[in-house]
Amino acid sequence: MLKPPVRLGRKPRLKTLMAVGAATVAFGGLAVAQAGPAAADPAASYVAVGSDTVQDVYNQFSLDKGGNFLGSYNAVNPVNQTAHEIITPNVEGASAASPTNQCSFTRPNGSTEGLSALRKSINPSTTATQLTAPPQPNCIAIDRSSSGPGTNQSNTGALVYIPFALDALAGSVGPATGGVVGGVTTVPTAITQANLFTLTDLKNLYASCLAITEGGVTYSPNTPVPPGDVGINLYVPQPGSGTRNFWATTLNFNATTPPSCVHDHIVGGVLSADNVAVEEHNGTAVVSDPNGFGPFSIAQWISQGNGHNDRRHGVTLHNLNGITPLTTTGSLNTSFPITRDVYDVVSFARVTTTSDPLFALLNGPNSFTCNEKGQILSYGFALIGTTCGQINQNLRVVG
Repeated sequence: MLKPPVRLGRKPRLKTLMAVGAATVAFGGLAVAQAGPAAADPAASYVAVGSDTVQDVYNQFSLDKGGNFLGSYNAVNPVNQTAHEIITPNVEGASAASPTNQCSFTRPNGSTEGLSALRKSINPSTTATQLTAPPQPNCIAIDRSSSGPGTNQSNTGALVYIPFALDALAGSVGPATGGVVGGVTTVPTAITQANLFTLTDLKNLYASCLAITEGGVTYSPNTPVPPGDVGINLYVPQPGSGTRNFWATTLNFNATTPPSCVHDHIVGGVLSADNVAVEEHNGTAVVSDPNGFGPFSIAQWISQGNGHNDRRHGVTLHNLNGITPLTTTGSLNTSFPITRDVYDVVSFARVTTTSDPLFALLNGPNSFTCNEKGQILSYGFALIGTTCGQINQNLRVVG
């Protein structure tokens, strides 16, 4: 059953997103909502999956490009936030004479799952761990990624990470006063000295489960909380998240097997009994848990405040080393201590072939995505100048 189109966002030039088969997909400005995943999605030439951090600006790229060229699928169901549903992209052939490729696979949730799915799509014999229903050949063209190559780096790799913008990660807690924001019941935070935290504090907390003292308050990440201390529940996003991987690398802990004081399910507050997973850049964990603390993309915080898929629920960002996450004009502070590039991940051979459409889309500072400067800023990211679209051997990874 089809529902009428729904216009999203506040910007007059923003076309609507197509939500088909419980996926958010952008195709040429047409907006259709279809109830279930059984029917195939309309055709697009290239499909992008992966990072939650990058998905909203990528959806906008898809709309601005138009012509059913690029379909961008959210990391989770945009309506009910369900992860790992089956999505059914319909990928157009290279020419009118080429058949479309009817695809059906588990929706990748985050940068790592998106990378694994891309590897399977271009190389069916890959050893990359797959979700329950892996993609068929040529079903995915792009992985959106909020972390770099890591241990997959190879100067001769079949894939390449291409930077297109700058993000930063700040510590976040709930609001000073409780209420209901975006359908989520919030509680006042007990982490009242978060603005005094330092990078060393975060490393001691996350990597070593050590208590820290700031502003005369000692915060303990362990259970039971010692008398006189304030408990702090340390959160990270779901496994496979690029934000989780980057946060772990920055703070010197293992993203796959984090310390016992680090949680990817809500352990405090009213949702603690429901085994609710922590989804990146969604404020639910820290606003419902008075002792909650976790990373939040500054770009996403700005973007959501600009009316793009707001799921902050009253979350607040905090200083680190005395440096504010935002400038006085409300943009991302590029001097913040924890910054990162965000990337497109694609076939190296394709994106370096001038006749391939992915070249014009992604390669170089004059590419389509790099010229979307206004949209990159609207979605909270900072520009990276001529670094945008650069193809570097040290950003290649195994396929």
